[in-house]
Amino acid sequence: MHTHCPVILFDGQCNLCHFCVRFILRFDKQITFKLCPMQSDKGERLLKAHEVKDPLSSMLVIDKNQLYKQSDAVLFIANELGFPFSIAKVFYLLPKGFRDRIYDWVGRNRYRIFGKQTQCKLLSEKQKQHFL
Repeated sequence: MHTHCPVILFDGQCNLCHFCVRFILRFDKQITFKLCPMQSDKGERLLKAHEVKDPLSSMLVIDKNQLYKQSDAVLFIANELGFPFSIAKVFYLLPKGFRDRIYDWVGRNRYRIFGKQTQCKLLSEKQKQHFL
């Protein structure tokens, strides 16, 4: 495990976010990230500390006290997961406004398209190491 781990804050009720979390659990073999639902006490404290106004509109990454949101958060995660996911860096060539408009459209429609979680899935001991 890294001595410093970026924290990924995610909507604990969103099925799309849960898919992303399961993806990270599967491919983050070195435990590069710590995961934290926004609705948890720790998540709420982090959101307040970083003055996030509308947290559920974006998956967030906090790394070395810097906040990444929207498409920047997704690209940060992909890059940190390494090859082949780091190939996504090519999307930095697109204007940030364009990338974020696509991200925001998915975010606004995620519950309708992917649904919501009603209960928490049990985690293995190895998976629990990924969470704050």
